[in-house]
Formats: sequence, structure tokens, C-alpha cells
Amino acid sequence: MSVRPVAFNADGSVEAVYDELGHSGTIPAAAVAWAVSPDGSHTHNYIALVCPDGCGATSTHPVGGGAAPANVQQMFVKKTEAEGCACGNVEPSTTAVPESHVRLNVNRMDGIGRWQLDTPAQVSQRESAPNMFQVVYRDIDHLIVGLEPSGGVGPDNSVAVIHDMAEYEVLQRTDPAYLSADGAHIVASAP
Repeated sequence: MSVRPVAFNADGSVEAVYDELGHSGTIPAAAVAWAVSPDGSHTHNYIALVCPDGCGATSTHPVGGGAAPANVQQMFVKKTEAEGCACGNVEPSTTAVPESHVRLNVNRMDGIGRWQLDTPAQVSQRESAPNMFQVVYRDIDHLIVGLEPSGGVGPDNSVAVIHDMAEYEVLQRTDPAYLSADGAHIVASAP
């Protein structure tokens, strides 16, 4: 069992439940922490939650969501919107960039079918165009920071439509990934 998120508050805090001991409560936003890698850096692929009841239990959640994908993915989105991403490539924002960045990380970790936060309109749009995908990239260096945005991406980013699904596979295994100068390919270094 895990300490898992069940609801999100406007102040960034998370309502959580620790099923095994029946504990529940509110975890302050500052205590929703990026997990720490063995080298001491924070990782954008995991968030650690400490039991709000103070028992000392801690659960580390993968960006893909583990056993509670929708709520865990939403927790990653909320944290990235409020603080930016631990990787440093995405700043705090109310644009669609934080969500699309989390989506890219989910797909890299667990594959294309794992994302749980699509609206019905997004599902319909993707089904009507199954042979293409959209990437969000930074204008300054073409670094791909997100996938399939749900709205505007702000003045420092742009969206490119990729029509070759083989490029999707390149995107999943290339990190960091960049959009080529011609806007049609995923590459491993800035163009």
C-alpha cells in the first residue's frame, strides 16, 4: 500500500490516504517533494509523499502513476505548474506546457497508452489524426519540452506537428530531444 493522493487543494496542498494504516490528511505543497536520485539531484520522474498522519511512512510515485495513474499524474502536473520541473527545462506556468511536459515523461516511462488526463475533445482530436503527433519546443534552442499540448504554450514555445510516427519512437528514446531545423524530425542535439 502507499501514501497516495486523492484530492488537490487550491493552495497546492494534497489530500492523501495511507490505506495500510487508515491514515489520511493534508500534505502541504512544500512537502510534496521531487524524489532524489543517487547522485543527489532531484528527478522529474518521481515524487515522494510522506504520510500526513506523521507515522513516517513514505511512498515514491512514478510519473506514470503506478496503481493510481490519474491522481498521480495530476499531482505531477500541479507540482510542475506551481514550481516548474525538477529537470529545469520547464518553468512554473499556467500554460499547457507543464501538462504536456508531464505527458512526455509519462509516455517515456510507461508508453503511449498510459496518459489518463485527456479530455474527451483531446481523445477525439487524436483519434481523427492517428498518424501524427504534436510536440512543444522552446523557440530559442528547439528543445522538446512537451507532447500533445491541451492549450496555448506561451510566447517562448511553439508547437510542431510531426507527420511521421517513426519519429515518435525516436522521441521516446531520446532525452533530451530536439526538433530538427526543418521541423519534421526528432534529433539528439540542437540544430
